[in-house]
Amino acid sequence: MFQLLEKQIQPLSLNFKVLEVAYELYLQAPQSDSPLINLKELAQKTNASVFDCRNTIVTANKIGKFPNCSLSC
Repeated sequence: MFQLLEKQIQPLSLNFKVLEVAYELYLQAPQSDSPLINLKELAQKTNASVFDCRNTIVTANKIGKFPNCSLSC
């Protein structure tokens, strides 16, 4: 039961500014098997830490966002 509740609440705790900018970078990346998102660029554009940016994207990936993307620093 706790896992079901966690899955429903988790998307609400994501940083939407990071997700918005990450999505822009995702779309701008060459569409290969794994579009690349640069975490340093994302952090600079959102004023979030690289660690927070990484965690937000990884969590979003778990719920189906940013499929098959790669992260770089």
